[in-house]
Amino acid sequence: MLFSQWDAMSYGNYSSRSGAQSILDKYHEIEKELEQKNSGPVPFHVESAENKNTSHVDIYGTVKYPFEMVRNNLLLPTNWCDILLSHPKVRACTYKKIDDTWLFNIYVVNKSSESIEDADEMKFVFRVSELQPEYFDIDFTAHEGPHNTKDHKFELEAIPLEKNITFIHANYSFGYSLLVYLPMKLFIGSKIGFSITGTDSAGNPVYVEGLRGTVERDVVYYYLAILAYLDTFQAPSDQRFDRRISEWYSLTAKFQKQLAELKKEEYFTDKSQDWGNQQRLQGNLNSKKVCTTVIICLRGRN
Repeated sequence: MLFSQWDAMSYGNYSSRSGAQSILDKYHEIEKELEQKNSGPVPFHVESAENKNTSHVDIYGTVKYPFEMVRNNLLLPTNWCDILLSHPKVRACTYKKIDDTWLFNIYVVNKSSESIEDADEMKFVFRVSELQPEYFDIDFTAHEGPHNTKDHKFELEAIPLEKNITFIHANYSFGYSLLVYLPMKLFIGSKIGFSITGTDSAGNPVYVEGLRGTVERDVVYYYLAILAYLDTFQAPSDQRFDRRISEWYSLTAKFQKQLAELKKEEYFTDKSQDWGNQQRLQGNLNSKKVCTTVIICLRGRN
């Protein structure tokens, strides 16, 4: 989809430069760090915070793709279910458009071993909040989430750098009450994130754990899912799914301390089943959309 096909004025203030300037300033702030990480697995920078009411994570990174390609793929709502499904705890994702609003149902589980029958169905609204020739900002929002969490928001913005490099910033945040916060910390345990909190006696980095660590891991999972999608979207249509989950697994395998959770065969089996469930659910949703009246349904059977 070309940029000219989007009505920029319907999505926000076209002349505003605040978002684009802010993310550019952030890039210059962490530019040297990202350059140092270019020799590593995937160059990104993570920041996070939590308190008794909210938790949020920001991730920044560069991708070696032209801004136009990144923009055209990530602005298309129907691509996002394919992106999100790579996450090991997403069992399925469906979408529908009502008037001018895109609605998403995302089926998430607590453990990757749980089935879609165990999933919580999160209802997100997709929005393009700002669109400029060299900047875009999109977000997904859900008022309610699992375990009495609330105000879930995933936001992604991007700007071009050099000809074939794009700078991306993704943010995920959600809220909860104190009564939810304490048991949630106990339930999550000590999963390792990416922020470095210090060093041990041997001088090795010590990574954040607990709720902050878990949310950081989730956001990185989604960030790598975006990269895997961009890496494989030009593959033949009948090969994209297999290549996408293979690429996602290869990317996560580069972070053994944080993301080594599933064996490859187990992940592939789970995702193949998830893909089938997602196709079935989306097909049912599309059928309901077509069969809005008895006459239309009867005509569809002829």
